[in-house]
Amino acid sequence: MSMWRAAYLFVWASLLAGLSPVQASIEIEPSITASQYWTDNRELVAEELSQEDVITEIQPEIKLTLSSRRHRGELAASYQHLTYHRANETRSFQQYRASTNSALLPDLLFLDLSADRVQSTISQLGAVAANNRTLSTNRTDVSTIGIRPYLVKQWDSRWRSRIDYDYQDIKYKSTTLNDSQLQEITALTEYGGSGDNIRINLSYNGVRSESDRVTTPAEFDEVRLDTRYQMNRTWAWLLNIGYEKDSYDRSTIEKTQGGFGEIGVELSPTRKIVVNATIGERYFGDTASLRLLYRYNLRTGIEMSYRKDITQTALELNRNEETSVASPVVFDGLGNTFLVTEVFKTRRSNALFYYQWVRSRGELSASREIRDFQLGLNQEVVDFVEASWNWSVTAKSTLDLAFSVRDRETDGQIGKDRLSYLSMRVETRPTRSVSMGGEYSITRRAADIAQRYREQQAGLFVSMLF
Repeated sequence: MSMWRAAYLFVWASLLAGLSPVQASIEIEPSITASQYWTDNRELVAEELSQEDVITEIQPEIKLTLSSRRHRGELAASYQHLTYHRANETRSFQQYRASTNSALLPDLLFLDLSADRVQSTISQLGAVAANNRTLSTNRTDVSTIGIRPYLVKQWDSRWRSRIDYDYQDIKYKSTTLNDSQLQEITALTEYGGSGDNIRINLSYNGVRSESDRVTTPAEFDEVRLDTRYQMNRTWAWLLNIGYEKDSYDRSTIEKTQGGFGEIGVELSPTRKIVVNATIGERYFGDTASLRLLYRYNLRTGIEMSYRKDITQTALELNRNEETSVASPVVFDGLGNTFLVTEVFKTRRSNALFYYQWVRSRGELSASREIRDFQLGLNQEVVDFVEASWNWSVTAKSTLDLAFSVRDRETDGQIGKDRLSYLSMRVETRPTRSVSMGGEYSITRRAADIAQRYREQQAGLFVSMLF
C-alpha cells in the first residue's frame, strides 16, 4: 500500500465516522530533518571488504491528528532520501502509519482501522542494520492493513462483556517472504472489580492465519475460565481451566488438542514485593511460570520472571503491534523466515533492574529464551543483555546511551552468532521548533553461521518543526 492510499483510508474513515472540520480538533505538524553521517562500512560486508562513505540524509515528515468526542485519527508519514557520495548512489524509503479509532455507537460499538509501512530485515543470517542508512540489501518494505470492530457492554459496576474481530493483511515487497492474512475473534465476559474478593473471566479466542505457499492454514481455538480468589490482603489463589485445539501443518499426526489447567498463587507480603507462581498442564506437557517484582522505592525496582509454554508463529506475529519499532518478520532457529504454521515450545527467563535519579534513568535487563521447534525439529537458544541510560543534562539538552549484546546458538549449526550494538546520542533544543545534535554508533557481528561485519557511524543532524 502506498503512502497516499494510507492517507485515503485515514481521511475516508474520518468522514464515515461523521467527523467534519467544524466538529473536530485538527493538528498539523510538518517537520524536516537533515543530517550528514560518516560510515566505515556502507554495505555491511566483512571488514576486509568494507568501504567508507559519507551519507547525506533528508527526511521530511508530517503528522496529522483529527479528534472529536467520538473519533480520533492520526497520520504520520515520512520520506527518507539518502545520498551516498563516494558510491554515487541514492536510495529512498517511505514510512507511514495511519490509524482511526471511532465510537460508532457511544459506549457500545467501536471501529479501529490502521495501515502502516516500515522497512524490515529479510533474513537474520544476512547483515542486520541498526537503521536504514546503509546500502545493505537485506531489507524489504512491509505493509500492514488492520481492521478491528468491537463491541463493549458494561452491564453494571462489576459485570462487563466484550467481542473483538481483528483482521490483518501483511505484505512484503521481497518475493522471498510469505505474505500473511491473520484473523482473530475474541469474546469475553468479566465479573468482579479491584475491590472484590472473587474475579471471574470467561473467554473464547480463535485465530486463523494463512500464508502464501502454505497450503494448510494455521488455526488456534481456546475456551478458558480464569478465576482469582483473594484470601486476604496478602494472599490470592489463581485457577485457570479450559479446552484448546491447535491446528497446523503436521497436526494430523500429532496430538494438538485437549483440556488444560493451571493453578497458582499471588503473594504480596509487603507493598514492595509481589510474587506470582503457576503450574499447569497443556496437551504438549507441563507449563509453569514465576514472577517476582520488588519495588525498593518509587525510583528503584527489580523484576524477574520465568515462563514455560508453547506458542505458534501466527500468534506471535499477530501480537506484534509496534510495527514502527519492531520488525513484523518472525524467524526460525536457522535464521529463515517462518512459515506461519511453525509451532515451538519456549522457556524464557528474564530479569530487569531500573533506577531513576532526579534527571536521569537507567535500565539493565537480561534474558534467555530456549525454543524447541516442532516442525523444524531444532532448538534455538538466545541470550540477550541490554543497558540504557537517559540523562537530561539541562532543561534543553539530553544524553542517551545504549548497549546490547545478543548471542544465538542453534542445534544443527556449528558455530556462534553474536550481535552487539553501542550508541551515544546528544541532542539540544535551542528553541521549541529546532533541535540539533550528534550521534555515534558501532555495530559488530561475530558469527560463524551468519554474515560477519563491523560498522561505525558518526554524524550530525538538525530538525526543524514548522
